[in-house]
Amino acid sequence: MFVRLNSRLSVFLRGRTAHASAALVEFIDLLVVLLKSGRTSHQALDCIARWGSEDVQHAAVRILDRCAVGERLADALGELLVVFGAPAVGIANTLAAAERDGLPIAAVLDRLVSEAHAERRRQAQIDASKLPIKLAFPLVTCVLPSFVALTIVPILIGALSSLTMT
Repeated sequence: MFVRLNSRLSVFLRGRTAHASAALVEFIDLLVVLLKSGRTSHQALDCIARWGSEDVQHAAVRILDRCAVGERLADALGELLVVFGAPAVGIANTLAAAERDGLPIAAVLDRLVSEAHAERRRQAQIDASKLPIKLAFPLVTCVLPSFVALTIVPILIGALSSLTMT
């Protein structure tokens, strides 16, 4: 019983991790576009809170809510780790360093975007490699019986009808 629950939990967490990874890539993409268009970090997060998908909006709103009660943006960026998990450490640290120290982040954001896209590509390749296994059951249960019914059965009926009792 415990093994079955543990395997179900790991499947759920893997799916949740893949979903969070895709949301993180979207968050980084939106953030890079908005920052390169001349917006500040606060303005970019405000736009993400309005325009992003549900998970991305959730992360931006959590950060903005913490900033609204007086917390610094560099400290509020810890919410990225809560929403997206460990893969968000790089973007959180980069934004926090830029906010605290005024460091330029264009090159770092470009690197983070390319890494996030590479991770999304790797995940898509893993999902594509699992597709034949997932399609095996429908193939065997649907296509194979219809093949037998449409090709083999008429041949057998024709052969059996040509046999005569002597």
